[in-house]
Amino acid sequence: MSLTIESFNTTSDPLVGFTQSPNGRGTLTILFSCLLTLSLCVWSAVHLDLPRHGEGSTQYTVRYLKWSVLGIFGPELLIWIAWRQYISARALTSAVEQTKRNEKNAPQAPQWTIVHSFYSGMGGFVFDLTDVESGDCPSFIPGSSRLHVTSRGMRLLAQCGLLPSISKSEIEDKSKSDGSAKFICCIQVVWIVAQTITRLAVGLSVSPLEINTIGHVACALMMYALWWSKPRWIREPTVLRGEWVHEICAFMYMSSQVSSERQPQRDVLRNFGVKTELAGLLYIVENDDTPSRSGSSTAGSDSTSLMEHGRLQSRYDRGSQPDAISKQPRVSTCSELSQQILSEGYAGPTSQAPKDVALEAMRRARWKYCCQALQKYPALRDRLKHRERTAAQLRFREALQLYPGMPREVQQLFEDAHLEDAAVATCDKIEWVCSSEELVVDRPRDWPGDDLILHMQGHLMGVILWCASTVYGAIHLAGWNEHFPTIIESWFWRGSAAYIVLSGLLWSTFNLLGHLSPTIWLYWYNLLAAEVRKKSHVLIYILSGIGGTLYVVARIYLVAESFISLRALPRSAYDSPSWVLTVPHLS
Repeated sequence: MSLTIESFNTTSDPLVGFTQSPNGRGTLTILFSCLLTLSLCVWSAVHLDLPRHGEGSTQYTVRYLKWSVLGIFGPELLIWIAWRQYISARALTSAVEQTKRNEKNAPQAPQWTIVHSFYSGMGGFVFDLTDVESGDCPSFIPGSSRLHVTSRGMRLLAQCGLLPSISKSEIEDKSKSDGSAKFICCIQVVWIVAQTITRLAVGLSVSPLEINTIGHVACALMMYALWWSKPRWIREPTVLRGEWVHEICAFMYMSSQVSSERQPQRDVLRNFGVKTELAGLLYIVENDDTPSRSGSSTAGSDSTSLMEHGRLQSRYDRGSQPDAISKQPRVSTCSELSQQILSEGYAGPTSQAPKDVALEAMRRARWKYCCQALQKYPALRDRLKHRERTAAQLRFREALQLYPGMPREVQQLFEDAHLEDAAVATCDKIEWVCSSEELVVDRPRDWPGDDLILHMQGHLMGVILWCASTVYGAIHLAGWNEHFPTIIESWFWRGSAAYIVLSGLLWSTFNLLGHLSPTIWLYWYNLLAAEVRKKSHVLIYILSGIGGTLYVVARIYLVAESFISLRALPRSAYDSPSWVLTVPHLS
């Protein structure tokens, strides 16, 4: 066996100096450049909340991929989510700072920053029930091993002087936010925007895929700005511990939707039709030496000492529906009052043995802890209000709970003339109710809900969301005169972009009218609450279903056509200004 080595003739392949790239690009160059930009922008911009307890790394990664796909087909939805979380984090930071200023004698805790607020909003602080219920402490919360404290719950902890002691550096050490990926993404964004502007300036064609990518680039930059301080890819939360945990955890659980017997599995509009455990209870205070009211419907400082010795009692008649209100309390005579079980803060029905002894024992312990929390922390007693005496008053308070930013004009439609005078002492006692609030959740939800702090009326947020959708459609509508392989594809592109723009303008107008008109606001609330079904409601549901389906089809078509159109582009789409090819970028 012989090995033949041929000599290399250097004269046939002369050496040359610096040579410019060819003045052009290919289909794969356009495809890979846009794909890399899209994937970098969406993946690095998405900041999900903590995973649920027991969720594996693979499941968590798959969830990231699902939200990244949503970022491709509906990037303005991610902007809206980021904006909701950002304003909630700012509101929580301001609330904590205000509480610290008011409590000058309170022990100094580490500085609370917006990083802490984001960490709290993403489920970073939890009650570990396996830890809480260990030792001599009885079990008092069924069905959940962990409860995540929401932004609203953390605000309440601050008011009670129970903020956790954790530094900003500890939170950032948990985060796996990749600054280098964001830096590379920003360079790629600058390049693709600059080369698109240059192509338009010199009269070269821009492919539909590049137009679609520009829209996602703009959305990614806004998400970067809103989520800049939010930790990313944190797997394990911070467990709250202390002697106060039992009482506060019981109160927060009973105030939240997780305590409801009817828990919705959806993440959107999950607050409608849900009655918390605390919503069905009265806080009873004996009225032997009750000071006179100062005219407020909330628990004032005049009755603070008296309210420290209250008890819980079911507000509903036996056999009545949860949404019904009795004109008189279930226990209506003083002799009956003396027969209640009051020693441990529990006064529930006793004439019938419970079907489930374990659940009944949990409920007794939970009510006891809740009473202790109300007696110990003035911030919790400040949440008490006098019991409603009519169904109209209850409906008003439930609507106000769902929409804290309810316009004053709408409140006037709800309010009863005797609402402020409804707190009449009956049988030597005063009955208080505590407003429900989403203080804890069984798992963090990436879709914003009542767990976040709202500082803007809901219809105004709807205007902002639909305006973002309008801008996204307008970017694609700018490609009206771009060339497509067929005339049908061209008109489908124009129709889809125009439909998205018109839908955004239409729903922005509806939300604006709902904000300005009390009548429209109330009609919209009745539509969502579904308390009374009208023919017009059914018609709106049908039209919304048809319009929503067309909207989804239009969004999918714009993304799909961006890739399909690469099969046939104008010749000028492959020409490139010489300077573009010399700038470092990914392609």
